[in-house]
Amino acid sequence: MTSRAEAPRLASRQSLPWYSVLGYFLAFVLGLGGCLFALYQLITPASSLRLEQTRLGPVPVTIFSNGDPSGPTVVIAHGFAASQQIMYPFAVTLARNGYTAITFDFPGHGQHATPFRGELADRELRYSQLEAALDQVVAYAHQRSDGRVGLVGHSMGSEAVARYAQEHETISAVVGVSLVYDQVTADSPRNLLVITGGLEAGLRPIAEQIANDAASGAGAPDVAYGDFTNGTARRIVFAPWVEHIGVLFSPVSLREALNWFDAAFERPTALQPYLDQRVLWIGLLYVSATLLFAPLTLALQPIQTPQRRSVRAWWALAIAPAIITPVIVRFLPTADLLPILVGGPLAAHFAIYGALTGLGLLFLRRRTPAEPAAQIQPAGPLTVFRQRFLIYTAMALLVVGYVFLTLGLPTHLFILNYFPPIERLPVLVVVFVAMLLYFIADETLTRGVDAPRGAYAITKIALMGSLALAIALNLQLFFLILIAPLFAAYFIIYGLFSYLIHRRTGTLLVGALANAVIFAWITAVTFPLTM
Repeated sequence: MTSRAEAPRLASRQSLPWYSVLGYFLAFVLGLGGCLFALYQLITPASSLRLEQTRLGPVPVTIFSNGDPSGPTVVIAHGFAASQQIMYPFAVTLARNGYTAITFDFPGHGQHATPFRGELADRELRYSQLEAALDQVVAYAHQRSDGRVGLVGHSMGSEAVARYAQEHETISAVVGVSLVYDQVTADSPRNLLVITGGLEAGLRPIAEQIANDAASGAGAPDVAYGDFTNGTARRIVFAPWVEHIGVLFSPVSLREALNWFDAAFERPTALQPYLDQRVLWIGLLYVSATLLFAPLTLALQPIQTPQRRSVRAWWALAIAPAIITPVIVRFLPTADLLPILVGGPLAAHFAIYGALTGLGLLFLRRRTPAEPAAQIQPAGPLTVFRQRFLIYTAMALLVVGYVFLTLGLPTHLFILNYFPPIERLPVLVVVFVAMLLYFIADETLTRGVDAPRGAYAITKIALMGSLALAIALNLQLFFLILIAPLFAAYFIIYGLFSYLIHRRTGTLLVGALANAVIFAWITAVTFPLTM
């Protein structure tokens, strides 16, 4: 018998068989090579452009140009819970084809530290803030161009640019991507192209109504109506096989936007214009970084032989929190829990879900005698705590550092804001505590001896279903639907990471700590900062 006042010691390393060594070597070579090649492909398209980053008051902006200031300028606005980086495919495509393109962050988004005021349901208050930022950027765009300015907007940004163009006749053409604004008329705003993802069924009626209004009730996709000269040009396009995020990277979206501005500004369109392809290389980068992680886990020190436990009523414990949590969150005042829109209810959801799972584990689990106990050495309680804290924290920080370097930094540079302004750091701490409750409980549940095959995937599907139920009970959380594909991707990548970490170190706490930091970081960075 061993006392509780005993600390884990580092387990002895075991030599790997030759085929494992070969597999790790191939994973290292392919992963590193894939990362370097993907980064090259991501950097090269903008290398021929002139990029300037500045601020217009509090508004962070990036200017893309080919060095010729005599042409028209296009201002590009992002959507809710996004940042200017997600619109870079349009900016690079337009700039490589002779335009000056300007991206920027709305208040409370990306690197814009000014809080986003009010609730999402308050449409007029929301627009007044978006308009103020947009007005600054458009005024700057007029100075940078020959006087001709076009606008592109996605989702929330599509409403902002459409309304702004209706109020300002100086805007020559508008591209609404995933248009959510239903107050368009046959001649206002001027020269409107609507691009909607083929999988965005909820937004199709808005686009179809615009075509019908332009064609006296007989509108159709992929057909241009009206006239650019008097500002009545209209066209709707459904980009195939993409949803609310994928539509921003679709070559169909990029080609249609370029062709529309070329027509509006009477510029020749190249037979084979440059179209940004970063989504392919971002995908290769993520896959390669995930592959590279496997051999790098050899740098992690084995801590102990895994102590897995059997859990009675596994399925009940996996499903019950998914049903109970949304009901609890619905009746708690979580909206103002954190100064980020939607983030408060989301953090509360993870915390309550984790607490319910943890309590169930404490009540139902039992030690399985057949499982070997951890290797230990005599030590006092304080030594136990110190050793565990230092070992687990150090290894978790190594994992987090790897994620920030190989995934976080490229994401920040090429696809979405990843590193927050300092104003968000207190939010990060609170969300981390909430996430830690969930990930410790989930790792314990899914790594148990009674866990069925695919246990990790089962609990993530249950969590996504739980969030869907929370949205049904509180429609103010609707915007969680928009980032669901991102959460699914994160669960796949970091679930594999936690599995490899557990297999190498013998403890689930390293993976739980690392995932809690990563998911807290994503949540604290993504949702708009509010007052």
